[in-house]
Amino acid sequence: MIVATAGHVDHGKTELVKALTGIDTDRLPEEKARGLSIDLGFAYQCLADNTPLGFVDVPGHEKFIRNMLAGVGGIDLGLLVVAADDGVMPQTREHFAILDLLGIDRCVVAITKIDRVDDDRILEVQDQVETLFGRAGHEQIAVYPVCAPDNDGVDALKSALQARAQAVQGHDTDGHFRMAIDRVFTLKGVGLVVTGMVFAGAATIDDNLILSANGTPVRVRGIRAHDQPSDTARAGERCALNIVGRGVGETSLRRGDWLLHSRPYAPTRRIDVDLRVLDSETRALKHWTPTHLHIGAGRIAARVAVLSGGSIAAGERGLAQLVLEQDAFVVHGDRFVLRDQSAQRTMAGGHVIDPFSPRRGRSRSTRIELLNALNHRDPGDALAASAALSEAGVPVTPFAIAHNLPRARMDGLIESLSLRRIGHSPEERVFSENQWRDLLDRIEQAVGSFHATRPTLPGASLKDIQLAIKPHVETAILEAATNVLIDEKRLGRRGARWHLPAHEIPVSAHDRELWARVMPCLAPSTGSPMSLQQAAEAIGVDKNMLETSLKNAVKIGKMIQIAKNRYIPAGHIANLGVAAEELAAKTADGYFTAAEYCEHVRTGRNFAIDLLEYFDRLGFTERQGNKRRIRQAAAAVLAADIDST
Repeated sequence: MIVATAGHVDHGKTELVKALTGIDTDRLPEEKARGLSIDLGFAYQCLADNTPLGFVDVPGHEKFIRNMLAGVGGIDLGLLVVAADDGVMPQTREHFAILDLLGIDRCVVAITKIDRVDDDRILEVQDQVETLFGRAGHEQIAVYPVCAPDNDGVDALKSALQARAQAVQGHDTDGHFRMAIDRVFTLKGVGLVVTGMVFAGAATIDDNLILSANGTPVRVRGIRAHDQPSDTARAGERCALNIVGRGVGETSLRRGDWLLHSRPYAPTRRIDVDLRVLDSETRALKHWTPTHLHIGAGRIAARVAVLSGGSIAAGERGLAQLVLEQDAFVVHGDRFVLRDQSAQRTMAGGHVIDPFSPRRGRSRSTRIELLNALNHRDPGDALAASAALSEAGVPVTPFAIAHNLPRARMDGLIESLSLRRIGHSPEERVFSENQWRDLLDRIEQAVGSFHATRPTLPGASLKDIQLAIKPHVETAILEAATNVLIDEKRLGRRGARWHLPAHEIPVSAHDRELWARVMPCLAPSTGSPMSLQQAAEAIGVDKNMLETSLKNAVKIGKMIQIAKNRYIPAGHIANLGVAAEELAAKTADGYFTAAEYCEHVRTGRNFAIDLLEYFDRLGFTERQGNKRRIRQAAAAVLAADIDST
């Protein structure tokens, strides 16, 4: 369990930690000289059952609140220290507010310096503490009067901390590793060391990680957890990691950087948040207010874009977007604190909802609805709610990164919620069954509307469908949806266009007669199809007239023009594509040459080259040197279902 002290300057936090652990956390010469903590101090104690108990001693002076904030992220328990002679003071209130904003709802209180006052004063200060906690909704609070130098009351406090430590549940280590760096230094004979709180996951010796400062990869050479050698750094622990990487040194890192697994290395400068303004504020927090964002162990200048109403009143909550001046590396649920532009007071705080918020449309009603759906602590609840709401599906990869979910856990959530997976990574999306069926209905309606306005065309292209559907749906998702509609016999396909089954295109008797006559020339059972000129001569018609008729056939999807003077019936093209798949399957490496294809389908070289180049353009095949391989299944890209007669 990690305990962070909090409280007003000179209320005895460091002396109390020393009494509890025997360690003086003031390590800097100026701290010794001035008699107050300036930076973070750390002390550890091993309980009787070998449970480690760690203390983060933070400075109480208002000038060093930023240092205090760097030390309290991710802790298990707050130890609020109040001097009996002073009572509750300004920094007492601010430190308590910070703990509350960071979601640290487990706190105990030590009333120090009781040797300087009488019993009535101790009771009076205890009443002040209970009032402070009561206003924040804490009904009961454990208070321990102590005199640290005399060790009076320290044992009772120590026993209480030990009992709480034994009751703390282990932290979830399923997420990818994330550690907020609060100290960077070099040790002779060891090398570069970074220390901080591990927010998620676990790392072991020889793991490869990423530094957020510049994306540099590093390797873990050694680990100390709670000031003891360890093989693993786990979520919920304060750790020191000895790291090595090219160009990485003490001067290239700073407090506030992150040490990460590569997966959550996703910089962002726009964060959608659930924000609460302190009731101590004298006025509402207005839109575009400049602030200092404290998150993890870092501080970043940020503007607050209020998403509705233009402001958030004191004591109230609201949705906002934080627009940052530099990259941040945060995930859903991360807690933060906002201080004013001059860094004089704490104003507000909350938690991250979406770390990758959009630049445009942040205040639209649909965006607000989605943020409310995502605003669940449990990722499964957030995924279920957003999938039920999203008409275009929930992007799987961004959701997993935003929630720091490894692939196996994301897959498990999708399966447990019975969501429909559409597309392939990284464009894959998930739909609730209701939203998926609704999308299919909207696509069918869009095709029907297209027929109503342009009845002479063979059908709607994917682009036509995409433009007709709101909100925007990605092309890969539309392709999957139209394939389902074809399987369900709700749509048909003519080349690259989709139509309702009942839709018919007016065709002149003259065109039908020409198509029937030319068909044997363009789709022979063996050999190469004829060129346009050859076919015109074979059936005894004018070349230009035949070309016009064949272009009409192309428009309705019965013919495919593969080259300037080559027209092939769509069904024959599909058969030739299947032949290419069969040939590729016979080779050891899946590659085949144009000559091998000619021999396989028994056509001439000129026609085969025109056909294979058409397949390349279509994305059915891919050429590498003198060979080709199949990129996609013929059924996915060739109109095998088109009537070729």
